[in-house]
Amino acid sequence: MKSEYRRYVVTILLFGLIGIIVWRLSVASQGGVPAPFDLVSQERLFAYVEDLTTIQPYSGWRSSATEGEAEALDYVAGTLDDFTHLRNLGLELERQHFNVLLTTEMWENRLILTVGGEEIEVPASAIRGPHRSNAVQALRFDSDGVLNDSESNPVEVQGEVILIRSIREARSLDADAVQGKIVLFDYEIINPAVHELSMAQQTMNDLIDKDPAGILLMTEFSESWEKADGYLLGDQQVFGGVTSDAIVPMLYARLEDLEPAGIHSWEETAQIEIAHLVWDTDVFSPGASGNLIARIPGVDSSQALIVGAHIDSANSPGALDNGSGAAVLLEVARVLNEAQIQPAVDVYLAWFGSEEIGLAGAQYFVSTHQELLDQALAFLGVDCLYNFGPEHTHSVILATWPYERFGNNELILPDRLAQIVDAYGVPALTVGSAWPSTDDCVFSGFDVPQARLLYHVGAGATAQSRIHTPYDTIEIARQVGDGFEQMAIVALSFVLDVEQYAQDLHVTPEADRRALVVASHTESPLLTPTLMIEFGMTLAWEGFDVDMVPYGQPVTAADLENTDLVIVPPVYDYPIAETNPSYDEAWREDEIEALVRYVDAGGMLVLTNSASNIRYSQKLDPNEDTLDMNDLARHFGVVFEAEELAGSTVRGQQHPLMNQPTVSSILGNRVAFSLESGQILAETRGGPVIALIDYGDAGGQVLVLGDVGILYDAENNLRFWRDLAEYAR
Repeated sequence: MKSEYRRYVVTILLFGLIGIIVWRLSVASQGGVPAPFDLVSQERLFAYVEDLTTIQPYSGWRSSATEGEAEALDYVAGTLDDFTHLRNLGLELERQHFNVLLTTEMWENRLILTVGGEEIEVPASAIRGPHRSNAVQALRFDSDGVLNDSESNPVEVQGEVILIRSIREARSLDADAVQGKIVLFDYEIINPAVHELSMAQQTMNDLIDKDPAGILLMTEFSESWEKADGYLLGDQQVFGGVTSDAIVPMLYARLEDLEPAGIHSWEETAQIEIAHLVWDTDVFSPGASGNLIARIPGVDSSQALIVGAHIDSANSPGALDNGSGAAVLLEVARVLNEAQIQPAVDVYLAWFGSEEIGLAGAQYFVSTHQELLDQALAFLGVDCLYNFGPEHTHSVILATWPYERFGNNELILPDRLAQIVDAYGVPALTVGSAWPSTDDCVFSGFDVPQARLLYHVGAGATAQSRIHTPYDTIEIARQVGDGFEQMAIVALSFVLDVEQYAQDLHVTPEADRRALVVASHTESPLLTPTLMIEFGMTLAWEGFDVDMVPYGQPVTAADLENTDLVIVPPVYDYPIAETNPSYDEAWREDEIEALVRYVDAGGMLVLTNSASNIRYSQKLDPNEDTLDMNDLARHFGVVFEAEELAGSTVRGQQHPLMNQPTVSSILGNRVAFSLESGQILAETRGGPVIALIDYGDAGGQVLVLGDVGILYDAENNLRFWRDLAEYAR
């Protein structure tokens, strides 16, 4: 428990201070060894970015849960292996593998243009299966339309080119004129950064319904930073709304990449006689993703620092987002190696996969490193290097998720880091950021002090950055190279200056209770406190240390010892039953026995369910496993039913757990249930949503939530969460 570790902080910091003093004396005696911050190199940072962004170019880059992502992790592992000093310290590498719901592999994307009778191939990429939670939608961007088929099935089409550069032209197209042709479509007329999304989606549906032979989406770089050229081109936002049943080969390219064909402007595209598209993509459910974690042993290993960055990206070159963050972690390791430093405490460098499709890598990391989280002094997430153009003033930003809902707005870790790096010539702004936007937020749900590091502009900027566009390139990143270097200095300071900032970072009380989340059969981390962040923060504020049994690890009686509250998320696995019936979750008898005995001995169990996978209180794919919770629930006289409860209001009854008159849940996500005995605490039209059951002679109780979404909505349910924590105490 965290309370057992916090008492060692002062001792560890003293060890760290002694280590730093010894190191500095050693540096002074050697005369020629530079101070570590002087070793930070823009040249090396950009060399790492260039290596990363040239992995499988024009194949969706290293997008989430792909071979390209795996190659990027291989590259990092190989680079770390060259650091002799770190290896001599005992450097350890851990490669994690986990599933995500959907992913798209782009095997072959080719664009051959015939100009002046000559065939010239130019670079192009494909559209990622755009829907993150709906295989039917995603399969519209699978070249053979078959899920989990990895055979080579390239589709080749060619035809004369029709240029479309306005909505009016798109709507006036005659279907007869389009059939058999390649539509060269200016993406900027449906760019969601400047146009209404529904209009863009309707335009694409109309175009696909006219049955062209293929679609080539084009974008052009603009010197104006107001436009965000190609924003989300290749990603899911516009194409997630495509509902047409037709599967049309679709590639995208930059106008600048057509220069080998002698085309330098939109007008010159009229020279294209024939466009030939080759398209071979496959959608997988589940998809395979991964993390890479490097442990650098410190002088004292009873505490740790964690630095993380996501190594996947949207379908773009990805230099800013997030080749930059991945490179900063490598630069920290390189400087430690070259300066021959051993950090004061263990340092974990973590490269996360699949951030772009729901923070999956970071969520998997925290769920499988619970002991490390209890030992961690802090986490630093290295997010994007942004470039909003020369008209805007950029600066280093340090953000954190404060306990604002509980009356505490302190930004302790960002403020202390900002004060330290100011002495190194790096001015940094500190802000509160209470939104699950990237990897750092998932650590907040387990009360790990955290900060997000990025290079950004202040509020009110009207320009767009180049992230999530085909122009997220190393050339654009070099324009803010000084900021890139500053980010690396801040990350290095986080590692080396621990003795200056890491004491008393917590604003929560010292934990004297333990809550355990049993996610043994919950494959989607979205259904656990890794994304129910403010629920986890509530428990920490009320004195609970939040621990978790990760997916795939059976819960045991030993896990349940010294536990004051046990929370069971819904049973959920990724694959659709029709496509992979052997892949199915089920409770084991020994797990059920351990949980029943826990309640029988006086424990409190929160039993949840969900009609869907959810994200940010929004329904995603249906949960085919809702009834599998009955294997456990029936022991307490609860039976979940294969229906959703109607009604928009969940009204509470008089009880210490229900000091608020209504509870917010997700409409259409409530699983109906019946109970043999117990008290209904909240109900809606059609039946109970929350019920409390007494079990055994020792005062054990089971709280049933028909919708796990109740644990998402802090705006409306915070009082209920705090009552639950107090009641469990």
